[in-house]
Amino acid sequence: MDGIDYCDSNATKALFLFARDSGNGVYVPYVTQKVAYLLIDTPVYRGAVMPTTLATRREAFLGAIGMTVYPGLVLDRALQGHRGTAVTFSYHAGSSTAVFSSGTALKGAVSTMINLHNGWTVTTFALVAGGAVFSNASALALLITGITLSLLLAILFFVLTTSRARALRLVGERTGELRHQALHDSLTGLPNRALIMDRIEQLLVRNRRHGTLGAALFIDLDDFKDVNDTLGHAAGDRLLVSVAARLEGALRDADTIGRMGGDEFVVLIDGASLQVAPELVAERLLDVMRRPFDLDGATLPLIVNVSVGIAIGDRTSPGDLLRDADVALYEAKASGKNRYEVFHPEMQTEVSRRTELEFALRSALEGDQFRLVYQPIYNLDDLTVVGVEALLRWEHPTQGLLQPDEFIPILEQTGQIREVGHWVLTTACTQMAQWHNQGNAMDISVNVSGRQLDSDDIINHVRDALNVSGLAATSLIIEVTETALMRNTTATAVRLAAIKELGAKIAVDDFGTGYSSLAYLRQFPVDCLKIDRMFTNAITTSPESKALIGTLVQLGKDLGLRTLAEGVETTDEMDLLRDQHVDEAQGFLLARPLDAETFEAQLLAPIRPIVLGGPTPDVTPRK
Repeated sequence: MDGIDYCDSNATKALFLFARDSGNGVYVPYVTQKVAYLLIDTPVYRGAVMPTTLATRREAFLGAIGMTVYPGLVLDRALQGHRGTAVTFSYHAGSSTAVFSSGTALKGAVSTMINLHNGWTVTTFALVAGGAVFSNASALALLITGITLSLLLAILFFVLTTSRARALRLVGERTGELRHQALHDSLTGLPNRALIMDRIEQLLVRNRRHGTLGAALFIDLDDFKDVNDTLGHAAGDRLLVSVAARLEGALRDADTIGRMGGDEFVVLIDGASLQVAPELVAERLLDVMRRPFDLDGATLPLIVNVSVGIAIGDRTSPGDLLRDADVALYEAKASGKNRYEVFHPEMQTEVSRRTELEFALRSALEGDQFRLVYQPIYNLDDLTVVGVEALLRWEHPTQGLLQPDEFIPILEQTGQIREVGHWVLTTACTQMAQWHNQGNAMDISVNVSGRQLDSDDIINHVRDALNVSGLAATSLIIEVTETALMRNTTATAVRLAAIKELGAKIAVDDFGTGYSSLAYLRQFPVDCLKIDRMFTNAITTSPESKALIGTLVQLGKDLGLRTLAEGVETTDEMDLLRDQHVDEAQGFLLARPLDAETFEAQLLAPIRPIVLGGPTPDVTPRK
């Protein structure tokens, strides 16, 4: 009967466990809503075979089929054609009693009771006539009981056999569901890690048989953690579902895509059906991901970038192919993200080195291994020093002085850049405050990464650095790359405005290499545009670069901004920059980055114009 909970009482629970342990069906009365039914509880075991021992029955037990029958209807059917006959079907065990009756006994009827055991009895009432079966009360009782029990057994047999078939069907369906859940990601419905590893094994076997080369593409969302941190994990889950659907829609039916966990996906391309190079597949995936995502809870469409690592060819095991794709992915992220890289053996060495550096960086700040060098910034009109840019260096305990591009990407990836950046701000401001006290009034520029701008902590770090050092806020310039400005324009503009309110200045570093426009620049409280060295170095040979620098200078003048050219290495470059009315410059021609002591000895007390060709020791790698 539908809607009955067969485990709603201790009694029925006990019967359920009895059926499980004994392997036999249980038949007991069941009373609900003041109506008595016959409860049938049939155990079901794995493989549809009852185990022979108690322990194996418990281990193989899948569940039980519970059904209810109204015996009154069964008895009515059994007594059809037997007028003047009545039957009572009774149960008595302990305090439990139930009686099911049918038929009407005539006056003078004789009763006969038969014990069916297990608490059940059947009593028949009928007239005894001379001759034939009905002249003998025992024979009559036996006949009626036989009719009744035969019909009951027939119905019970039908119930049990159909229940067993239904149970097997349900077990099969449930087994299929469990298997699907075990091999597919519950959020996106894509194959999970277990199934992907099996598919890679099949891919490798097929390609060996056909002599073809398959490929695995390891895909990871760039900065996905920022979505969870700003919009919440529910929004992050919705984004993952949308990303999975978009990636899947960009692939052919022959390709396999799965989710490895978190924000990582894997695409498998079978070499037997490979019609385009895996690199082209990666480009297509990067292209489809460039379209913004409209996500509930987000005020603006989200731009989601991905990095892709590609491993092509045969491997000893699925894990090896996936490992190499992961190594290539790591390389793609280290090279700037939102791109793909194809694995080659040398990458393994590079990854090992990065891993070593990452481990060593954990103690670099506490070990006082970082130091700052200062590259002078000159006014192009009279070549006087107007400021310095503070640049971070790492004195590795065994490898010596390391270039920034070797460790800063690792700091950004691990998030340590926030803590290290705070140290840089405080140290640079403290040094400049000392020079101010010596009578050398200059500005100091400090680079701030996109990861630092992702948090309001950057505002507190700037405030703390100014308070601790005592430096006038107007002497501090915060440099932000053009790419960092575009990460989250709204939030970044708010944080830069807060820094500007403290009195500091804002400069856009590497200007011209990104994709900002005049409309975007107006959103930010910018004071200076730093022209990237690639344009400075090409100004003497490329009319296009010369024209672009002229345009950038005019843009700066229109917006009331200073312009500064980076990477000046020849006098021809400096002369052309001066002709284009660039305000300031820095570069190896003028001075290399210097430690504080060398800077003081060569260029301070008092500050004097530079003499071109004068000694400027090359004590650090170029920026």
